[in-house]
Amino acid sequence: MKVLFQSRLDLFKQRGGDTVQMLETKAALEKLGVSVDINSKINIDLSGYDLIHVFNLDWVCEAYLQISNARKWGKKVVLSPIHHSQKEFERYENSNRYGLMRLGNALIKDQARRDEVRNLIKGLLYPQKLKPTLSQIFMGIRTQQRLSLLNCDYVLVQTTLEAEDLKRDFNVPSFKWSKVVNGINKDIFGGIERGRNKEKCILCVGRIEPRKNQLNLIKAFEELGGSDVKLIFVGALNNHHPTYLRDFMKKVNTSGGDIIYKGFVDQKDLCSLYFESLVFAVPSWFETTGLVYLEAAVCGISSIVASGARAKEYLGSNANYCDPGDIVSIRDNLRAALNEPTVKKGFSDFVRRTYTWDNCAKQTLEVYKEILR
Repeated sequence: MKVLFQSRLDLFKQRGGDTVQMLETKAALEKLGVSVDINSKINIDLSGYDLIHVFNLDWVCEAYLQISNARKWGKKVVLSPIHHSQKEFERYENSNRYGLMRLGNALIKDQARRDEVRNLIKGLLYPQKLKPTLSQIFMGIRTQQRLSLLNCDYVLVQTTLEAEDLKRDFNVPSFKWSKVVNGINKDIFGGIERGRNKEKCILCVGRIEPRKNQLNLIKAFEELGGSDVKLIFVGALNNHHPTYLRDFMKKVNTSGGDIIYKGFVDQKDLCSLYFESLVFAVPSWFETTGLVYLEAAVCGISSIVASGARAKEYLGSNANYCDPGDIVSIRDNLRAALNEPTVKKGFSDFVRRTYTWDNCAKQTLEVYKEILR
């Protein structure tokens, strides 16, 4: 079986979670004997492939054109949308933007138009994306997203909720879909030496940016008061948000050592940090699944504070859940997590068995076989 993976043109120039998902899925499928290429160009010869697998439907302009090209060649198409709830995203857009982003949102009220303008800016900065962006503006981003869903043979979602979001957000009552888990790298996470004492600290992992909500976490941490707990942040700075980064670093530098920023940390060292911390907290405004929660759980974290129903679909009762826009909610859940462990006995082993890229590949391959039959 020969499969082509396609996604946004700047997949390797601006790496993200979709880059990791594609590379890890490719490696795991190849272990099962599937030949996988990655090529995100639009109008290419597809005669040598049995099936086309397109990744990422949100805020991109390439997916519709890639699916249309696959249809011209008579190929079967699988779509992994990696879709975020529009309701959650619009709440974030309207209440948690900073600097020029806030001004832009005040001027452009319609979310679809905001997405199109951002893609146009990306096209001006990265000329290869300009032609797909202009096509998107002509058709409308929501029209393209809806037609992308209608024109593929199978949709692979990460949560059941994602399938429901897709139906509602793009007004597509039904389509063929299957849930395929995302995975952690079990060769890195979960092999940490156990038995060390936990430090009284709260760990937050993720790029420093408004979506990850570090500033609200800091405000909630400051309201805990009267404790000797440290708050530790790990993650690269997202330089597209200078106002947010300025406010974040100001909080870190004036905290008297109670708030620590470690920058980007290698995954093996990150595994140690997970195990040494008492609580893991990432109150993101929106996620598809929140795989860092699973990394924390499999590395032996005692308590997790998470946000969003998608995280709950993966974590179940092994976390406290907060409202990312409510400081009191974050604070109270931090306090509860510090006082009593939330990760149940056996959950780490369950994660290690269930949420792996090998399982992702097996589930994906079953869909491929069904389509080609």
